Amino acid sequence: MRTETIERFLEEDGVGWRDVTSALVAGHDATATVKTREQGVAAGVEEATAVFDYLGVDCTPLVEDGERIDEGDDLLDVAGDAEALLRGERLAINLLGSMSGIASVTRACADRAGDTRVAATRKTTPGYRYFEKKAVKLGGGDPHRYDLADAVLIKENHIAVVGLEEAVEEAAERASFTTKIEVEAETEAEALRAAEAGADIVLLDNMAPEEAGAVAAKLPENVIAEASGGITTETVGEYAAAGVDVVSMGSLTHSAPVLDVTMLVA
Repeated sequence: MRTETIERFLEEDGVGWRDVTSALVAGHDATATVKTREQGVAAGVEEATAVFDYLGVDCTPLVEDGERIDEGDDLLDVAGDAEALLRGERLAINLLGSMSGIASVTRACADRAGDTRVAATRKTTPGYRYFEKKAVKLGGGDPHRYDLADAVLIKENHIAVVGLEEAVEEAAERASFTTKIEVEAETEAEALRAAEAGADIVLLDNMAPEEAGAVAAKLPENVIAEASGGITTETVGEYAAAGVDVVSMGSLTHSAPVLDVTMLVA
């Protein structure tokens, strides 16, 4: 994690002369262990370690990012100046908890999807997207587009303004030959039109598993069928079994519960 990012996060936390809370233990040393109260997948270990390192606290990771963890497992051992240790506590735990929560949900969905790729979306927190996307990857998912430049995604509003075929044609003219073009389709007819127009990926939006699978089967073999819209941990396996190539889920980032992580001074 970049130094400037750590500094920005710490500044947001009020580090400095205004931090009376951490200053209460000034002049003392302490040792502590960061542990999880839930099972899941560890993520944010690298980031939490970077926070403590920046503050001059000795930090020993006890697990690796992407590793499955059980309730009660120790994640980090930290030792050093008590003021610095407690100053970094909440930031480190927030990173661990939020990223591990995303990684854990992603792993659960990936396990249920089998060989079908599970992907995130751009439904992310402004300023925090990098960490959310990284957590998805650590959980065994595909981060999908990181930003608008990663691929062209022609959605319903683009189609409403310029039309499906014109949008695909314009995208092909403007984008690099290395850039994939994806079109959102709400019906079978629209999906087939998108493929005929030259889409590399067709996003089957808000279709039931059976409908998405039936439409995917009618697309050319070189066109990727992606199901999206309201898919949950409970239904991801149904979409995978239906025969789509990719299942994308905004809930991986915008609704994943934070894993319960704590730090206890010995």
